[in-house]
Amino acid sequence: MGRSDPFVKKFYDDSSVTTNGKTALLGFTNNNWYQGDCYDLSLRNWDINSDWKLKQKYDTIICTRVAYFSKDPEDFIKRCYDNLESGGTLWVDWGLGDHWRFENYKIGWVKDGEHEWAYNKENKLYSTIWSYKFLKHHKTKQFMSWIESKGYNYLMKAIQDEVPNILQLETFEKYFDTKYEIESLWPDSPQLYILLNGTKK
Repeated sequence: MGRSDPFVKKFYDDSSVTTNGKTALLGFTNNNWYQGDCYDLSLRNWDINSDWKLKQKYDTIICTRVAYFSKDPEDFIKRCYDNLESGGTLWVDWGLGDHWRFENYKIGWVKDGEHEWAYNKENKLYSTIWSYKFLKHHKTKQFMSWIESKGYNYLMKAIQDEVPNILQLETFEKYFDTKYEIESLWPDSPQLYILLNGTKK
């Protein structure tokens, strides 16, 4: 995926991600780090913004680097919930911060001065998850200090400028008993990652 891959992988490892029973991996083939049935977004064999259903119910679903493509994040979470067995576990991360690099908040990279899209031109940052509880986390505070250099004195302004849809943690908690961890990367190009571990209620 890019520059942050090894950091996000370590983030998952440090959070002691475990898989139990039947496992589904929603993401991309080059960063599916666990064993299980792979639903590869980059090959379009599933579409996060479609009326999707997985081929069976799973005990564990791991969503790496895909949730921020969801235009309706609550619908995405409900679909994960529906595709889990009773008491199943969901691991999902949301990122913030790509809009420092590009106009129109596209996912991708710059090559020879031109913006190249990752996977396809419709890949945009559409959503994130948020809670005021996150403000107490030392990594969020670090991220907040870094974005001041980008002209943001208010974190919510930076978030609202990045994505059109913000899922509240409390909505996620309607479906899952929830734990979360947060990571911040790069003072020169600040990014924030929120990793959620949910057990189906």
